Amino acid sequence: MSFLNPFMLFGAGAIAVPIIIHLLNRRRFQRVVWAAMRFVKVSTEKNQRRMLVEDMILLAIRCLMLALLALAVARPAMRSTTHNVFGQSKVTAVIVLDNSASMGVSDGVQTRFDKARKVAEQAVDALPSGSAAAVILASDIAKEVIKEPTHDLNLARKAVREAPLSDRATDLFPSIEKALETLKGRSAIRKEIYVITDGQLAGWRQLGDIQKTLKTAKEQTGEQQVSAHLVLVSDSEERNLGVSGLVLSSGLAPLNRPLRFEAQVANYGKLEAKDIKVALLVDGASADEVTIPSVPPGGTRSVPLNTRLKTEGWHNITARIGGDRFAGDDTRTLAVRAIREIRVLIVDGEPGTEPRESETFFLDHALVPVSPEEAEQYYVKTSTIGPADMGGTRFDDFDTVVLANVPDFSTDTATALENFVKRGGGLFLFPGAKINAAFYNQQLGSTRKLLPATFGEPRGDAAQEDKFLTFQTKGYDHPIVALWNDATAGTLASARFFRTFELNMLSAPTAEAGEKAGKRESGKAASSTNTLANLAAPKAILRFSDGSVAMAERAVGLGRVVMFASTADTAWNDLPVRPAFVPLLHRTLGTLIQRHDEGANVRVGAQFARRLTADLLHKEAVVMAPGAASNTRDLRRVELVNDTPVLTYEATDKAGIYEISIAEPATVLKFAAQPDPSESSMAELPAEEVTALGLVAAVQRWNPTLNLREWVEKARVGAEFWLPILIAVLALAALETFLAQYFSRAK
Repeated sequence: MSFLNPFMLFGAGAIAVPIIIHLLNRRRFQRVVWAAMRFVKVSTEKNQRRMLVEDMILLAIRCLMLALLALAVARPAMRSTTHNVFGQSKVTAVIVLDNSASMGVSDGVQTRFDKARKVAEQAVDALPSGSAAAVILASDIAKEVIKEPTHDLNLARKAVREAPLSDRATDLFPSIEKALETLKGRSAIRKEIYVITDGQLAGWRQLGDIQKTLKTAKEQTGEQQVSAHLVLVSDSEERNLGVSGLVLSSGLAPLNRPLRFEAQVANYGKLEAKDIKVALLVDGASADEVTIPSVPPGGTRSVPLNTRLKTEGWHNITARIGGDRFAGDDTRTLAVRAIREIRVLIVDGEPGTEPRESETFFLDHALVPVSPEEAEQYYVKTSTIGPADMGGTRFDDFDTVVLANVPDFSTDTATALENFVKRGGGLFLFPGAKINAAFYNQQLGSTRKLLPATFGEPRGDAAQEDKFLTFQTKGYDHPIVALWNDATAGTLASARFFRTFELNMLSAPTAEAGEKAGKRESGKAASSTNTLANLAAPKAILRFSDGSVAMAERAVGLGRVVMFASTADTAWNDLPVRPAFVPLLHRTLGTLIQRHDEGANVRVGAQFARRLTADLLHKEAVVMAPGAASNTRDLRRVELVNDTPVLTYEATDKAGIYEISIAEPATVLKFAAQPDPSESSMAELPAEEVTALGLVAAVQRWNPTLNLREWVEKARVGAEFWLPILIAVLALAALETFLAQYFSRAK
């Protein structure tokens, strides 16, 4: 026997109330002396004994009523009883419904998610009358559809029936933990959680924590004990192909120029796949198609796909393969912005006496690698000035500024460059024999936090050709150089570097540094958090064969800065005459230009955030999600975040293109959410792990004849006894009323 509201037992102290009232209101007799008193004395003594018995009977009934009422309110229960005289005890339950991407796998008739919703409805139907239920949608987060357990079971059924399938990844532990947290501290003789999932191995990455948590809940005593039920709705799947990756490998997306995309197709099944057609679609229209001869089980293949973008602005780029039983990974989409032209300002620190001696001769020809007749129509437009002209130049008229062996410049110019980068410009630094390394380290490094690294001492001898460094030969992790992981793209390691500057990578910004920078920018104390948001951690792009840094980059505000360790001409190296120079330069330029657009492709579930111009501050933006009806749109407002207008959108549960429109001034943006490739894996939880889970939860595999009510009712034991006690209280109240009337009648 236990009590669900044990503190209410203190209400039994109310028994003292009728006793006190009885003592205070005992019948008193008035002493009156009169002649016939001796005849009444015998009758009085006889009546007094009778009235005392009657009063004690009524007092006992009243005390018993209060004691039983306190007992009923304390809700006595016995978990071990198997009697069902008063009906099954009420249950407080949490339904955990897996709505991750893998639940979209179909058996040809219905998806796993369709089955799961039916099972979840059965779980609600199996709850005894008067029970309460909460509903949680489980993916890589726990989404509480019904946060507090509700006694309105029709509402719970509606929440299950209308639950949406997402494209998010799976991690069941947060949802199971949230379910147990929901039940913690609640007064109920029986608490249950129902986890309905497909048993995909990827979703049980925290299996040990799940087992430990469920075991602890099961071993609790009394009303803290929680019973777990696990229903697996998956069928074994032998085949699945998926598009696991799609990137713009050409770096830039200029208008009407050949673009190369690279699609990666993975075989997640157990059988070899043959003759896989991979199509590239631009805004839904077919643009290219390639056939992959075969992909072995567990293998991947990458294929190039080519197209041109014929209109300026945002485009949907989709790689698609033939459909199978998991449609969620048959396509992958990018949001790509086509640009009409790129304006590059080149500052030549050593012009020379003739064009070929110029510091920027090779640089200029690599940026515009076409004949003079075609240069007018080429998308990269270059302008070259000397260091003395920097002070009178408006940097905002350009997309990128390249400094090639520029000695130094005024602090006003340094400030102008800083503002240019933070507003979205790109800065590319090439050192040389003429640069003042201390100036760059102080003005652009320590003071303005623009540089990803500081210039150390130069090393090597450019006058000889026997000793040199080369670029690393493998392990290209940065997007700028990832192209060269493919052997067919050529090599970077053929270039020789005879003299280089040592680049000393700077550490990530600290709160103290951010506060100092904020004070310098605004003239008053600024939040270090605001400043730090504009200072990203420096990254190495490329290294030399000895492990030292050859290229480094850092995102600052809306822009980016890239540093190189050697010259832009052939004075210290022969990179400018190597085939890799042009693609390396253009891919770097693409990274600098597309800094503003790099957040246009996010992982499903990740927040989209884009910094906008000041004229869009506080404007309303309309967001259209993938597959949403035309009348179903979300509204967001452009808010000021860290002193910058920012538009954020967090409801990225579906993969595909999201379109954002702002009415005034007319603005259209797009971004794409891409699913986690791990959801494509068909690997299931091993049988031995399922058996181990059976020790801490009741496990059942779905089948068309599954009767969930019968299954769970067999496991339910226990009953509450407050109702019969309350009936006894009402009966005693009726008896007390009757006896009080009976005893007070005239005799």
